[in-house]
Amino acid sequence: MSKPIEFLLENKRVILSVYDQNDGVLKKTWRSLITEKGILPKLDLVMRFNTFKQYLQIIILIDRELNKQNKDELSKLRQTIAKNEEELLSLKAKLEKVKKEMSKLRQNAKSIDGWTVRLTSKGYYNLCKSFNGKVESIYIGKVLDEQKAIQKISEKMSKLK
Repeated sequence: MSKPIEFLLENKRVILSVYDQNDGVLKKTWRSLITEKGILPKLDLVMRFNTFKQYLQIIILIDRELNKQNKDELSKLRQTIAKNEEELLSLKAKLEKVKKEMSKLRQNAKSIDGWTVRLTSKGYYNLCKSFNGKVESIYIGKVLDEQKAIQKISEKMSKLK
């Protein structure tokens, strides 16, 4: 047979399960494991009860510490995931807001006498049109006045000819 510690480590899950079922009583656990219909009847051939008792206490301490570390890491991961989900929701909200603004800008896109009306980031209106690969621009102002725009277009066209 194998060495006692190797045997315990190989069967750690089964032994710890029986230990928990027997309310943490070592003697009951030993009896449950080695009885004729027991889970590990060859256990008494590998080690005596005193050896089992000493090694099992160490294995239990190690297992509890590992479980504690795993729970801590899992808790940290859950916090990170929750934080990332919040950031994702925030970014999605911002994206929706930008999409709505873009659709408003597209709806507001106008053309006056073939000139494209543009609203700058500072809130000023300009007219733009391309002539022979060169873009010409006309400043309108803070308010889009179509009559003023038509007048400025005729002035610009007379200068271009």
